[in-house]
Amino acid sequence: MAIADSYDAFLCDLDGVVWLGHDFIPGAVETVNELVSSGRRICFVTNNPRLSPVRQAALLRESGITIEDRQVVTAASTLIRLAIERYGEGAPVLGVGTASFLEQLAEGGLNTLPPGDSGSARAVLVSGHRGFDYEELKVTSMLVRAGADLIATSADPTLPMPDGHWPGSGAILAAIETASGKKATITGKPAPALFEAGLDVLGRPERVAMIGDRVQTDIAGAQSCGIDGILVTSSPTSEAERAASNVTPEHEIESLPELVA
Repeated sequence: MAIADSYDAFLCDLDGVVWLGHDFIPGAVETVNELVSSGRRICFVTNNPRLSPVRQAALLRESGITIEDRQVVTAASTLIRLAIERYGEGAPVLGVGTASFLEQLAEGGLNTLPPGDSGSARAVLVSGHRGFDYEELKVTSMLVRAGADLIATSADPTLPMPDGHWPGSGAILAAIETASGKKATITGKPAPALFEAGLDVLGRPERVAMIGDRVQTDIAGAQSCGIDGILVTSSPTSEAERAASNVTPEHEIESLPELVA
């Protein structure tokens, strides 16, 4: 019996499972479409906030995957939801991240302040980006020391890419936490918010599993929410994390096609 036969629905990571830097991993597109055509529901849940859920869904469709926009949930979308719940529409915040991430904050209903005029920010909202520098570290850490909340999309130290591990959002967050003396609230995996949002999209099925390549975030986080974990072992992230963890996934596969083999 194929592993997929034990489940009615799947939460599925993107980076390291479906693609590496938007280069699709062999067999991933065909496997996802086979799951969908067999009647199984799928929702992609990713800690990567660089692109909006709508844009990531569009990239998946361009590859041939049949998917609706609502079937992609990101740590950025859960962060925005949390910020709106805490501070309300139009709340002043300072965003740290790519231009796309900052656009998502503004489109989500938050008032994103420029770093030079951010003294009234209720929160510092952090994700990864290549332009992070000492000045941004100074401004963000001083705001947090002055009382602004610190919220981040994830604490992932690295991001799997075709040429190896790139520094992730967690690397930037660690610098801000160190300089401010405060710990951030995390809205991505392994925190429950992203899993819960994905389950809402799936309609709360009883037989559901999380497919991911990170033991501590994807698998441990899913299991803490009562969801089975399926570890993809071929990802650049899996081997080192698995060796340092005592978490045991319900299933291990080398890549997505093994789900239906």
